[in-house]
Amino acid sequence: MSPPQAPETPLHGPGSNPDPAPLPDWRARLAERGFPGARQVPCMHGAAVLRSWGESLAAEAALRELLGRYPDDEGALRMLAKLLDEGGRSDEAVQVRRRLHLRRCRELGLSGDAAVAFLDAAETGSPPPPRADEGYVAALFDQYAEHFDEKLRGQLGYRAPECVLDAVLEVLGGRRGLDVLELGCGTGLAGVLLRPLALRLTGIDLSQGMLDRARERGIYDALVTGEITQTLTSSEGSHELIVAVDVLVYFGALEALFEQVARHLVPGGLFAFTVEKSEEPGYQLRSTGRYVHSLGYLRDCARAAGLHPRVERQHVLRTEKGEPVHGHVVVLQQQQGPLQDRLGR
Repeated sequence: MSPPQAPETPLHGPGSNPDPAPLPDWRARLAERGFPGARQVPCMHGAAVLRSWGESLAAEAALRELLGRYPDDEGALRMLAKLLDEGGRSDEAVQVRRRLHLRRCRELGLSGDAAVAFLDAAETGSPPPPRADEGYVAALFDQYAEHFDEKLRGQLGYRAPECVLDAVLEVLGGRRGLDVLELGCGTGLAGVLLRPLALRLTGIDLSQGMLDRARERGIYDALVTGEITQTLTSSEGSHELIVAVDVLVYFGALEALFEQVARHLVPGGLFAFTVEKSEEPGYQLRSTGRYVHSLGYLRDCARAAGLHPRVERQHVLRTEKGEPVHGHVVVLQQQQGPLQDRLGR
């Protein structure tokens, strides 16, 4: 894909402070305050020192000098956005963040405004789209595919697949030989655990890079590249178990997806999934670029789709910057049918 064609947003321009104060000589300010080697200090270090002293205009001058030479420097752009916010210049901060998001999209080989709008909403808290941009998610996981397993297991303490398996086994008991569909299967971390339950195991994912890794495991009977709601909408066939581990965090609104899942479940079939937990009603988009959902919202979506709760648990699914990420592990069941009879419900 070609890089974004949208024009670079100037750091001063429409929506910026209409009468910005002149920027001082930042090196002179360092020297005046007795900072050693003021004339040789790098711009970024000088900006950090000046900001810590409350010298926001001098810090801004240092950052703008650096950005004049390296317009896409991530650290300088992030610090400048914070400075502008702190100084009540929020319109200018929005423009700077847009530069950051355009930079990120270029790294991922994306074009168009949808991914930028999604990243803007995640960082600023503006009204979010109903789901993450499809191109952004696919490109993001294509980039991560090679080291995905090592990062999740080794660095983030990822336990979501085991949490889902435990919940599913609680409902299934000894039942095996199922037709299983895994939504957003990734590299197959959950598929390895689901395989012993499955007569047939199918995986769907947006990222071809992730599917290539999943294929190497040799555990799937079929792998499909596609967006999961669209794939479900355009396909037929029924499954006894549908699983979505760490996938719904890229969806805000879940009504359409739950409706399609219900359509593809046999009577009595199970839908097992994780979400990250929200303490507020409905769903929200966090600065991580992942959505969080309340349990009440999940129940409403399930009820509308004709799905009934069998398991609802809270678990720590992984860590983020050393902090636990709390989530819901849920198993829903389709209306009464032969599988449900066999499960004794």
